[in-house]
Amino acid sequence: MNKFDGYFCHALVRFNIENMKHGILSLFILLLFACESNEDKAGRFFLMGNNSLAEGNFKEATRLYTEALQKNPKMKEAFNNRGVAYYKDKKYTEAIVDYTKAIKEVDAYYMDAWRNRADAYYATGLYDDALKDLLFLGEAYPDSAWVDFNAGLNFIAKKDYKRAINAFDKSLDKDSSNVEAVINKASAYYLFGYYDQANRFLDDAEKLDPSLANIYNTRALIATDKGNYDEALIEVNKALELEINNPYFNNNRGYIHLMTDQLEQAEKDINLGIKGDPQNGWAYRNKGIFYFMTDKFDDALRNFEQAGLYDESIPKLDYYWGATLIKLNRAGEACPKLKASVDAFENEGRALYEQHCGGI
Repeated sequence: MNKFDGYFCHALVRFNIENMKHGILSLFILLLFACESNEDKAGRFFLMGNNSLAEGNFKEATRLYTEALQKNPKMKEAFNNRGVAYYKDKKYTEAIVDYTKAIKEVDAYYMDAWRNRADAYYATGLYDDALKDLLFLGEAYPDSAWVDFNAGLNFIAKKDYKRAINAFDKSLDKDSSNVEAVINKASAYYLFGYYDQANRFLDDAEKLDPSLANIYNTRALIATDKGNYDEALIEVNKALELEINNPYFNNNRGYIHLMTDQLEQAEKDINLGIKGDPQNGWAYRNKGIFYFMTDKFDDALRNFEQAGLYDESIPKLDYYWGATLIKLNRAGEACPKLKASVDAFENEGRALYEQHCGGI
């Protein structure tokens, strides 16, 4: 808007103020909005987008933030918040693009976008990229317990349990009251195979906040691994009392039912696990085990293949996959799977490999 446009605009506004008494209110409003700068219009769309985001209307929020950016392409808050809307709508790739635009095209030190991009990278399995963003954030905020906590989550996802424990220790040094860090530290010890240490930290977490379901779910996982299925069932039921619709807890209980030959209950719980998270490879593994135990080997194989698409490193997946192929008279395909099971130190896989694949 040049100086003459501005003068003309203000003149029109004054004209309408003088003539409102004659009923020309609609013309006044129209001219008032016509006089807004693009920055003002962008701000108005941005605020409306925030309202839609708060209401959970993510598609409308995305549209309104896009309108804001059309008016002001350098509005970093609109890029960031549109990224948040995409993220909440599970459109993680689009979210990453927007966070990156806020950083690269507007403000290289816009920390909200760095933090949100780290979360989006984690959600898409880009753990190394998430850790790079967290490293940058850690340099900017060396006292941040949040940064170390989220680094720990990424290290667990990468199965780098030693570094995960170290990250959670750093987080707890900065905020000893963060019970989630204690629970995840216990989980890292469990996944590392140190059950006693895991249980000790779960006891500490329960003292801090006994209402957190993951305490009992992790205890159930430990008891399951040790073959203590009665204890495992008690613990997972405690978890489900606190979070009745948690698909991961339902799936874990389904596996316990499989191991105790309660197949009808197992199928019900596993199906709830898949319904709650259709990309949970562990649930497809368990569904495959269910079909294997009921002699439906084609269905079992289909579920093991589906599980492998999401995570090839799930314990006992290769063993059951290979065992199913043996049942289908496809030993040539089974032996590489059974060898992978042997390499993972699974005794069941070793026995079957020696029997069908010529030994070790």
